[in-house]
Amino acid sequence: MISGIAAIFLSACASLNSDVSTQSSAPSQKSIAAPEVISQEESINVDSLQTFLEMVSKKHQIPLSDLKLAFDDTKALPSIKKLVMPPPPGFQKNWRVYRSRFIEPRRLAAGQKFWATHRSFIEKTEKETGVPAEIIVSIIGVETIYGRHMGNFSVRDTLSTLGFDYPKAPNKLARETLFKNQLEDLILLCWTENSQAKPFKTCLNQTGSFAGAIGLPQFMPGSIRRFAVDGDKDGKIDLRNSPEDAIASVANFLVVHGWVKDEPIYFEIESNQTAQDNAARLADGEPKAKLQLGDLIKQGLLKQSSLPASTPSLIVDLPSPGNNGGTDVRYVIGLRNFLAICDYNRSFFYAQSVAEFAEALDDVRPASDVAKKATKKPKNTKKTVKKTTKPVSQ
Repeated sequence: MISGIAAIFLSACASLNSDVSTQSSAPSQKSIAAPEVISQEESINVDSLQTFLEMVSKKHQIPLSDLKLAFDDTKALPSIKKLVMPPPPGFQKNWRVYRSRFIEPRRLAAGQKFWATHRSFIEKTEKETGVPAEIIVSIIGVETIYGRHMGNFSVRDTLSTLGFDYPKAPNKLARETLFKNQLEDLILLCWTENSQAKPFKTCLNQTGSFAGAIGLPQFMPGSIRRFAVDGDKDGKIDLRNSPEDAIASVANFLVVHGWVKDEPIYFEIESNQTAQDNAARLADGEPKAKLQLGDLIKQGLLKQSSLPASTPSLIVDLPSPGNNGGTDVRYVIGLRNFLAICDYNRSFFYAQSVAEFAEALDDVRPASDVAKKATKKPKNTKKTVKKTTKPVSQ
C-alpha cells in the first residue's frame, strides 16, 4: 500500500475524491476519451520533467537518454485536471444515488457471468486467501464492470499532468508529490517488464483511468508493484488481460491490508432513536477503528454479536439529501474488513457499495461442482437431491 501522505489521497484504485470513487462513476468514457487541444500554457513543464527524469535515472540506474526518448512527446491533459477537482462548495453527498450506480441489474448480470466464467479460480483464491468470492467479484465489478470501463487516458500523460501541473487546490503540493511517486513507479514497472525503447514507451502509454489506475481492478502503478500477483502463473502480471491476475491481486491486496477471514464487513444498527443518536455522536468520518464492538452493544447500537467484545469497530455515516432540505443519514457499524476495503479506496460510500453489491452477487452465485452434481438425478431412480447453497456471510 502507498504509505505516508500518499495514503491520505490514494490507494489501489482510481479514486481521488471520497464522493466520486471509481472509474465507473466518472463521466462517460465517450465524452472524455480524446485529449483536448493543448495551449502553450497547458503544456508539461519541461524543466520540471527534465529534473524528475534525471532523478529517476540516477536513483535507479536507468539511462537518461532512454527516459528522454520515452517522454519526448509527453502531453498535458486539461480534461484530467477538471476531473480531479474537488466538488464545489455546498455540494451534498448522496448515498442513495451513489449506491444506485453500482447495485443495479446490468452490473449484477455482468458479475454473474464473470463469476460463472472464472468460478474455479475464484473459489481456489477464496480458499487460499480467506477473502470471500463475492467480495473479489464485487470489487472488480464496481471498479470497471469486469473490464468494460478501464479508462482510455495515457497513464504516462495522466501522471505527468497531475504530477507537474495539478490544478490549484490547498493540497496541490501533496498531490503533485503523490503523482510524481506514481509516475516513478510506472517507470520502474515498465522498465522491469521490457527496457527496449518501443515496448518501454508502449507500456508507459498504456491506457488507464483519469487518475492513472490500470486494468480490471484499477490498481495504481505503485500498488501493482507492491500487491499485484501472477494469478495465472504465466511469468508476468497483466491486470488488463488476465482475469486470474486481477482476481488474485484483489484478494492479495485485501489480505495484506488486514482482511479477517469469516468476519463480517458491517452490522446494521438498531433502528430505535437512542441507537441512532448514539451513532450520530460517535461517527467522526475517519476510516479508523477507534471503538470496540462490546461498547457499541452496551450503548444499544447492536443487540448482540458472536464476535469478541474487543473487536475493533467504527461508525459509518452514509448521508443523503432529506426531503425538506435537511440530511438523512444511514449509520452502520464497520468492522476490520470494512477498513480493508477502505484501504482499496478511502471512501465509506465505496466500501459500503462493495459490501452490498457482494451481498447481491452472493444471492445469485453460480453453483459449485458439488452443488451441480447434487442437482442431477441418480441413475435408475426418480429421487432428486436438493441443491446446496452457501449461506450469506455478510
